[in-house]
Amino acid sequence: MIYLNIKAGQKGTVIITVLMLVAVATYLAVEMTYRQRIDITRTGTLLALSQSEENVKSAESLAQYVLAEDLLSDIKKTKIYDNLKERWTTPVQTTLGQGIIEGEIADLQGRFNINRLWNAGGTGGTGGTGGTGGTGGTGGAGGAGGAREQFESLLGNLSIPVDSSSNITPASITDRVIDWLDSNKSPGTDGREDQEYLLQDPAYTAADRVLVDLSELMLISGITREDLEVLAPHVALLPPGATLNVNTATDETLRAYCLDASIIAPIQLAGGYEKAGDLNDFVDVSKGLVMTGCTPIPILTDLSIDSNFFLLKAKATIDKRTIHMHSVLYRSGNTVPDVKVKVILRKHLDPFSGV
Repeated sequence: MIYLNIKAGQKGTVIITVLMLVAVATYLAVEMTYRQRIDITRTGTLLALSQSEENVKSAESLAQYVLAEDLLSDIKKTKIYDNLKERWTTPVQTTLGQGIIEGEIADLQGRFNINRLWNAGGTGGTGGTGGTGGTGGTGGAGGAGGAREQFESLLGNLSIPVDSSSNITPASITDRVIDWLDSNKSPGTDGREDQEYLLQDPAYTAADRVLVDLSELMLISGITREDLEVLAPHVALLPPGATLNVNTATDETLRAYCLDASIIAPIQLAGGYEKAGDLNDFVDVSKGLVMTGCTPIPILTDLSIDSNFFLLKAKATIDKRTIHMHSVLYRSGNTVPDVKVKVILRKHLDPFSGV
């Protein structure tokens, strides 16, 4: 007689079932632990970024205070001017709680104002805000005098376009930027208007207004990211009539204005020009500040020794989480009670890009 070992088969089934239950329980435990760890990390990241956001805004408050104190000091001394030896030019790095805050202020009126080209296309417009000193003024009719030649010269000084094999020239880029800004639909010699941009994918049209953000230049035919990265430290986007502060202007910008940077730069480092009357030397070829044979000569109303517009470059880091932010600050006031510093533009940056 043959007997089947039923109990042995049942034991094997029970063991397999138990092993499966243990495996499932283990998987669920690991999955729960993993998800919990992700939730904790996510929450920690959000908290760190939130705190970094508040910290980087505190850098704005500090910058506003420093710029206001600088102008108040100038008003009390009855000498309103800005130079590279003032307190606001010093980069700051400090610890706040568990984080680190870094900040640096740059004078936007020490750069070429691309929006001056808004008038170069012949559409005209009212001037913007110049310096608060004696010659800041409104910059004439939109500050367009010589802007085309100056911008083209700046591009040449910076070797833009960067790609030497390109058939694009500084004159081409200048024409295309002007066409992007002006409201007419007639392209310049090598310019581009809506007809060109409507053929792109996706299609778009020229702005026909002043620029607000430098990244807009990437939409203009012929300008590459490499060109923009080289150009960015030397240009600003201000009201068309904003003046150039000769005390803080970069060497490349000075040369674009036909001014001899080799003479002016050492004076900048020594404290710059303190009197509005000194600006007369910048438009008089006999004084030696204008480069020989260079045209057009600067217009007095396009120059100043003080500034209204500043750029704050701030960075806040907590637990290896970093926020980069650029803020444009506008400072105004000619008397002590009227001094104000406002944030007129704030931009969070891609941490891998300075534009």
